[in-house]
Amino acid sequence: MDVRELLEKYRNSTFISEQLSGFNLTKTIINQELSGIYNTKTLRDMKSVLLMYAVYEQGAEYDSDASSGDWVPADWHCKQIRSLINREARFMFASSPDIRIKDNQKEVAGAQKRRIQPNEDLIVKVLDQNRFNSKLVRAAKDCLIGKRLAIVVNFNETSGVDIIFVPSLEFIYETDAQDVDRITKFIQFYTFVDSEDKKNQRIYKKKWFIADDGLCHVTEEIYDGSGNLIETVIEDLTTRFSYIPAIVIINDGLVNDPYGVSDVEALIEDETWYSKLSSKDIDSLRKGTDQITWARDIDPRSTKGLSRAPGAFWDLQTDPAAGDGKTGEVGTLDNPMSYSDALAKTLQRLKTSMHAAVDVPDTSNEALQGLITSGKTFQAVYWGLMVRCDEKMLDWVPALRFMTETIIEGCRLYPEIYRLYGTEQLVEDYRVIVENNYPILQDENEEKSNDMAEVTAKVRSRKSYMRKWHNLTEEEVDTELKQIQLEQAMLEQENYFSEGNTEEGEE
Repeated sequence: MDVRELLEKYRNSTFISEQLSGFNLTKTIINQELSGIYNTKTLRDMKSVLLMYAVYEQGAEYDSDASSGDWVPADWHCKQIRSLINREARFMFASSPDIRIKDNQKEVAGAQKRRIQPNEDLIVKVLDQNRFNSKLVRAAKDCLIGKRLAIVVNFNETSGVDIIFVPSLEFIYETDAQDVDRITKFIQFYTFVDSEDKKNQRIYKKKWFIADDGLCHVTEEIYDGSGNLIETVIEDLTTRFSYIPAIVIINDGLVNDPYGVSDVEALIEDETWYSKLSSKDIDSLRKGTDQITWARDIDPRSTKGLSRAPGAFWDLQTDPAAGDGKTGEVGTLDNPMSYSDALAKTLQRLKTSMHAAVDVPDTSNEALQGLITSGKTFQAVYWGLMVRCDEKMLDWVPALRFMTETIIEGCRLYPEIYRLYGTEQLVEDYRVIVENNYPILQDENEEKSNDMAEVTAKVRSRKSYMRKWHNLTEEEVDTELKQIQLEQAMLEQENYFSEGNTEEGEE
């Protein structure tokens, strides 16, 4: 795939021209921070990412037929890639994952809940403040399209804890030579003032790096379009972190791949042919609808200005030059569209190939016709996509866990910021559990019966069952169980006295 050739096809679009403008500005920053072969690879990869976004926004480009004087061929883009990426991201995070804090100390349930409560309250408040769940689907789209995504946790005495999703076109990073999972430098940058004059352009740059003292340092600077430093916002701030509060999520890729793979790349060729064949079909239909009218041995003077409106009357004369015994004729050229069946099968094969490439099932009415729409059937239909999302969650879960631990660690290191959320002491001995959820139809009654059978067989607790199916808190479950126990004791007591009174009456 020649990225430069493909990008040329998108230069006329407003989206890609704006993205290229921003990329040309930030390229100077990249050249300052990265050197050697890694610089070249990063710049080439970012151009590839630009192409992936252009395909997602505009649809795959193709070579259309040239226009003639009286005919402009259709130029239609089906945008199947956009639909598939959106559906994949929606399936991953439309039902947001559960992020729970567990205390490592084994205590009675009530005491454990009270001990870990400050940590849980902090995470709930921070995630709600940042509207975290609503941003997850959009962040997943950026990761699927742009190959990678960064999650950065910022701490500010005024705004508190800020969670930022950074798309791949707005950051670069370096890792430890011996530990690729440890980020040693992270640079976020974006253009906030664009102008034709480079002197008036402004680029914001924030850099985190591990210094010789073993702590994370931060600098913030503003540059112009030529890479000249305009303003130093933060010269060199030493944080209390021993690591950079940022993590990069790589989409697919191989071991030690710092870039990742875009889901768009596997779909481009199929969508190109799908759009090209569909456009040709549209052209054929247009030609068949607006039929070509032919005339033979008709006086040319009588055909000028003929109306094509329904019910129009033509008064035509035979051309005198046609010779004796000849009468003028008029007719139309019909398009039988005999290719339709073959085209429909080809388009269906291309569509199936695209769905299979990302394991997104085709759930249109035609595809599901004849299937029993039960929960088990839908689980079978979505099984491939569930496995694919589970694979991607192997990268997302550690990232969300790191984010949660960083929030708690940051509030412990910066108590003045933690006071914006709470005053109780945070627990240090804990673990973070992240569980993904899928928005798929379930056979609820059958699942309830299975869970109740587990309770009866004593392989599942009543507390677990009530938490799952009644959405009760730990305290509410304890209260409910006590009430059930009390009522059961009262019933047994009533039965005892009732049986005793019957026996006395018989005697």
